[in-house]
Amino acid sequence: MDTACDFYICPTCFKTAETPRLCHEHQMIHCAQTSPGDRRLKPVRDDQGNLKSRAPRWFLEETSPHT
Repeated sequence: MDTACDFYICPTCFKTAETPRLCHEHQMIHCAQTSPGDRRLKPVRDDQGNLKSRAPRWFLEETSPHT
C-alpha cells in the first residue's frame, strides 16, 4: 500500500492543496514525502526535553528559519 504524502499547506490557515497555490497573499509551503520516524516529523524540544512547539520540525524550518 502506497502511503506517500506530498502536499502544500498554508502556514496561516492550514488549508492544504495538491498543487502549489497562493493563500493569504503568499505561496503555500511544500510538504514533501517523509519516512515514518523521520526526525523532521517530530516536534522541537529544548535541552530538558520540553516541547518548544507542537508543530513538526519541517513546518518550523519552513516558517522560522532560525529554529
